Amino acid sequence: MLKEKWLSTSAKSVPTYAITEIARFARKYEEKGLIYLNIGEPDFDTPENIKEAAIRAIKEGKTHYTTDIGIAELREAISQKLRRVNSVDYSPEDITVVSGSQEGIAVLSQTILDPGDEVIMSDPYYPSYYQNVLLRGAKPVFVKLSPENGFEMKAEEIRKLVTPKTKAIIIVSPNNPTGGVQSHEELKQIAEIANEHDLLVISDEIYEYIVYEDAKHYSIASLPGMNERTILQNGFSKAYAMTGWRIGYVATPPSITPKFQEIHRASVICPPSISQYAALEALKGPQDFVKRMVDEFKKRREFVVKRIREMSEVKVSEPKGAFYVFPDFGYYTCDDEKFAKELIREAGVVTVHGSAFGPSGKAHIRISFAASMEKLEEGLNRIDAYLRTLKANH
Repeated sequence: MLKEKWLSTSAKSVPTYAITEIARFARKYEEKGLIYLNIGEPDFDTPENIKEAAIRAIKEGKTHYTTDIGIAELREAISQKLRRVNSVDYSPEDITVVSGSQEGIAVLSQTILDPGDEVIMSDPYYPSYYQNVLLRGAKPVFVKLSPENGFEMKAEEIRKLVTPKTKAIIIVSPNNPTGGVQSHEELKQIAEIANEHDLLVISDEIYEYIVYEDAKHYSIASLPGMNERTILQNGFSKAYAMTGWRIGYVATPPSITPKFQEIHRASVICPPSISQYAALEALKGPQDFVKRMVDEFKKRREFVVKRIREMSEVKVSEPKGAFYVFPDFGYYTCDDEKFAKELIREAGVVTVHGSAFGPSGKAHIRISFAASMEKLEEGLNRIDAYLRTLKANH
């Protein structure tokens, strides 16, 4: 039982993390032989060269505190990667290695947001951004994403929402939960708005390598005038199957770096030393693993979209990036949380209800295809069978 008087006002304002809640609910039904299609992490093992680098670091005694912002070799490697891959220029001094992207989100919100500030973000959104905006007493202002607009944040909609209180725009591309990818043209127009109104942009690029066919990831920081106003979030969890290593990075403009790093220092003494040496190998070692993994995700995506389109009265768009589909089950339910729990209880399949990601997610379900083809086939067959039962009684 929560004791209200011991909680801060901001703590009371933060909603339950629904992704965790649905996983807890699922644990009550594990005897059903659940198929988990809710998990946002690659089902691949971390590449051997990365694991060997970590073992080597342990054997060499690199198990102590590092500098609070990360080892110099890793920050230099990240800086070089950003120039080479993303065409953006952040010096190693402006790169902070963090204990996973979640920590980066928390620290940057403390660095830039005050009560009453407005932050423009997508709906559906990644819940950690929404929660951290609320924790600062700031106000999320939503740009609605839809299949009709390719699940892109549209600059013309952003422009309508800018007020004197607007502090920042958050872009997550490729997007979780929709799989949308921001086009270069749309990013150019958003950059114009940010420059015109002197706004910060938080660009979350954690899924940058996981794009399909003609989709391409662009960093908004590479556009004119944007390097000095973009906070770039990234990490190693998705591209290198390193979710449990808890290692990421935040690149900040020099005008923000000193305070960002002070707040980071107050939050975490240093990122995990072993994980830093593993991340260094991830950047410097062979990159063929990433391509193999993305090729497999592409096959799964094609299978999942085709299989869902065979289900009666279900609408689904083909994602351009990440490893999620976000189908609309509105024919069967207006309460997507209840429906997600029914899928667990009646069909033995764990997903995440769309409203966990914002109001526009209502009647949707997020399905992760970061699971084996066997699990995807079985899970989708179970969902289809359950829908047939519902339709028979509709």
